[in-house]
Amino acid sequence: VLKRPYVAAGNWVFVGQFKRHLNYLLRKFTPLEHLRLPLPRDEFLITFDDALNGVYENAYPLMRERGLKGAIFVITDFIGRRNLWDATFGFPRRHMDKSAIVELSEAGWIIGSHTTSHRALTHLNDRELRRELEYSKKYLEDLIGRPVITLAYPFGLYDVRVVRMAERVGYRWGFAGPSLGGKFGSMNVPRIPVNLPDVFLGPKLWEACAPVDILLTLPSKLTPIYQRMRSLLLPKEGRVYEDGRGHD
Repeated sequence: VLKRPYVAAGNWVFVGQFKRHLNYLLRKFTPLEHLRLPLPRDEFLITFDDALNGVYENAYPLMRERGLKGAIFVITDFIGRRNLWDATFGFPRRHMDKSAIVELSEAGWIIGSHTTSHRALTHLNDRELRRELEYSKKYLEDLIGRPVITLAYPFGLYDVRVVRMAERVGYRWGFAGPSLGGKFGSMNVPRIPVNLPDVFLGPKLWEACAPVDILLTLPSKLTPIYQRMRSLLLPKEGRVYEDGRGHD
């Protein structure tokens, strides 16, 4: 959620646009109080992948004013660092630091894992997969002092093997993009994408968009291509920080 355009990637919306989304959702639906199955059709939960700083600076105050709590999914290798895993095209953004994550947790937000380094989980061997899931979970639990049982799959990529490994290390809820069907239960929570290129696909959410928003969707179409290629080309042994340090 940003105040100014960010042409390097499309996974964002304007502050004004986000306000309209919040007001629309509050008119039509009820905020979800707690995760449960079956998921109620008339309740909503706003989730943010990556835990970028714009969520803390811009989305959090607007949601707090309206009595809303959300969920963030944190890439633990990049806490407080730039989003070098993403298609920045020379315009990187910062992820939240530890204090922001702790503050959101204490405010009642769900703090979930987005793995350690945002690698495509379906491309990893079993040892790498377990490391991505287990290390990030433990790191966040140590940080916020409570169990972390929610996971968002990087790039929305998951399969039976990924789900089973996630359950094995202690996750109970898995957030996806479009659903792969009901066979995974709580590990297959579908979500409606809400960002510049996707918001028009959500049911009625286009009503909350200003006409100028559509003009900013074209550059963002490059981001998924970049992300898929980057996930294939990443080294097999974890990620490296921008200053060369690994996450152990």
